[in-house]
Amino acid sequence: MRYAYIVLYLLALAGWNYATTYQAWQSRIMYYHFVKQRKLAGPCGEMGGFTRLVASEGGKPDGLEAEMPSFFVRQYTTAEIARYGHFGVLNRPFSVVQFADRGGFEALQEQFVYIAETDHVLMRPLPNLATLDKAAAFSFGYMHCGSSHQPLLDKFAPGVTYSDVQPVGPSPLVVSKPVLRRLAPLWLNLSLALKLDPVADRRFGWVLEMWGYSIAAAKLGVRHDVLSHFQVEGGAGISARSAISRGVYIFHYTYGLEYTLAGRPQGSGTIGEWSLDKRHYGGAYPPRQMQPPPSGASDGTAWLLEAWNEASGNISTWPESLAMGTVGWRRVKGQGIDGSPLASRVSGTEWSWAGIPGLAFHPGGELKTPWGSGVWGAAPKGVDFHDKGFCASAGEGCLFADFGGALHNVRFEADLRRFDSFRLGDGTNVKGERKA
Repeated sequence: MRYAYIVLYLLALAGWNYATTYQAWQSRIMYYHFVKQRKLAGPCGEMGGFTRLVASEGGKPDGLEAEMPSFFVRQYTTAEIARYGHFGVLNRPFSVVQFADRGGFEALQEQFVYIAETDHVLMRPLPNLATLDKAAAFSFGYMHCGSSHQPLLDKFAPGVTYSDVQPVGPSPLVVSKPVLRRLAPLWLNLSLALKLDPVADRRFGWVLEMWGYSIAAAKLGVRHDVLSHFQVEGGAGISARSAISRGVYIFHYTYGLEYTLAGRPQGSGTIGEWSLDKRHYGGAYPPRQMQPPPSGASDGTAWLLEAWNEASGNISTWPESLAMGTVGWRRVKGQGIDGSPLASRVSGTEWSWAGIPGLAFHPGGELKTPWGSGVWGAAPKGVDFHDKGFCASAGEGCLFADFGGALHNVRFEADLRRFDSFRLGDGTNVKGERKA
């Protein structure tokens, strides 16, 4: 039996100031591969329609509704979400409740829905994995409920025991429409209540809304077929071939894929010399046809990059981007200072930034700014920074000065009296003057 595809698209979430662009490009990649896999499934496949459920300010359209079927609901206002610690993910259950209240489910021809997020890419056609009485969901290793959770269950879901709570969340999920309609209000109300409780908030942390869903399901007696092969997620060692051979349907690119240019994993918790990470593109689209991974990288890394490149290359309205590709993101304190004549001359100097004094290039790569600390170093040569030749035209090359979550390449005049900066991603130019 066919299902409808609903992507939870959280536009401009309170507290997520990058959400507009960040969610837009991901949803376009997702939709491209949804259409591709639906065609591969053919007329006998179970993939039905697609709805992008968008929580936006005032429920306003975002301009992509002509490309992707979309349903707009309002997100929580800044004042409303402030009560919940600006935990913007609460807009997920809130959006589903609004979708139900405004007749969204009745408008769907299908009797089942598949809920996904924007960073889910289908690897092959997805059949209907649910029944009218039983949903299907991914098995999350960090969602196992134990006896230590029982006091919270007694408080917020009396009658539920920890063994009733399955290790699932609301995405990826295949579920019948009547079951989801019944679940959504309790999913929302439990999530709100848990967030207001200091003990529950500390215990459930960033996955609190997922716990709101799993506890609500247990309270209402909704059971899931818990599937480890629903999706694959992981870091540099991820294998697409292995995933497909195990019957996996979704590539969830929640983690960055980080390598040295020699093809070795860069290491845990650090940006690679070659890097594919959705978080790089919070303010700008990924550019088309990014540089392939180095020899030795996992086949899963190559698969994901090809999925991005294929989608961006075939979407005619994909915008030109000033963001970097897969090389150049690794910029650590003091990088390249040794051996750089320009860095040696700049080290220890003080400057203004856009007329505001207080910018200091401390020895060793520590950057002091009026807006907090940062890092600086010598920008590597031979890297396409997508900066319109900004660094290539600098005789001594560029330094980088990164702070406030933004990356800047800096080009100095020969006498070190002034500099120009280029903010990677949007090309914003700021000038500085030497103070000491």
